[in-house]
Amino acid sequence: MRDGSNRTRWSRRTPVVVGSALSALVLGQLALTGPVAAVPGLSIKTTTGPSNSIAKSQNATCPAGTVVIGGGGAITGSGLGQVGMDIMRPLIGGTTYSVTGREDENGVAGNWAVTASAVCAPAPKGLVTVSGSSAPSLGSANWFEKSCPLGKHAIGVGGAVVGAPNSEVVLEDLRIHQSSVVVAGAEDGTGFDKSWWLDATAICADPLPGEQRVTDDSVYSSAATRSVTATCPTGTRVHGVGGEILGGDGEVRLTEMRARTSTTVTVAAAEDEDGFGSNWKVRAYAVCAS
Repeated sequence: MRDGSNRTRWSRRTPVVVGSALSALVLGQLALTGPVAAVPGLSIKTTTGPSNSIAKSQNATCPAGTVVIGGGGAITGSGLGQVGMDIMRPLIGGTTYSVTGREDENGVAGNWAVTASAVCAPAPKGLVTVSGSSAPSLGSANWFEKSCPLGKHAIGVGGAVVGAPNSEVVLEDLRIHQSSVVVAGAEDGTGFDKSWWLDATAICADPLPGEQRVTDDSVYSSAATRSVTATCPTGTRVHGVGGEILGGDGEVRLTEMRARTSTTVTVAAAEDEDGFGSNWKVRAYAVCAS
């Protein structure tokens, strides 16, 4: 269910160029053709791995001549609230976006699969990827912000929980602000007795023509699952993907954060096997440009 009243948009005062239109779905890649866009040759590459009950990673690799400018993923199958996408980030080299799924300490009886999704394009002007790590966590929650170099804007985000072999620390937030990204994590309902920290990656570039950041929130309540979709304004396309859980306190896990189409970003989450009595919601971030 979607509450349109929660939609927020930030716009830059830059010239608007008519964007390209969605033309075909070929071998899992959304191909965009038409007039010149902010990032010409934009496409979305999506791959899904095997369905079983073990920790695993799935990589989405961009076509030749293109690089990752954003990405995300999804978990499908059984035990969704017990499987965390605890690593979601571009790999060294910049042509692949990787997503890792891990079960919590209780395990999952059924099978599940990992989907990775990469937003690909020829390298936009000023493209640079920067990464950093938080200090080790001294409490049940932690967050880390990584800024882009001066004058550049964040168009993609990656994050990882480091130090927890199972999904006992939940990767809750991968937020994209104008010039930085924020990654946040929280220990699950049973806690975690060892040190852990967060890695954050910001994919940055010179400001894009017609660049806007659109967010949309789901309903705020206690429910087994929640989802929401952020839609780019007419004439713009998705260039970057982000999402977060608000109020989940480590007992809600992201099950989806990806560009579903060339103009939409969907974020979904599920409560763990014990449920969660407090209210929570999810927020989707779409970086849109002409």
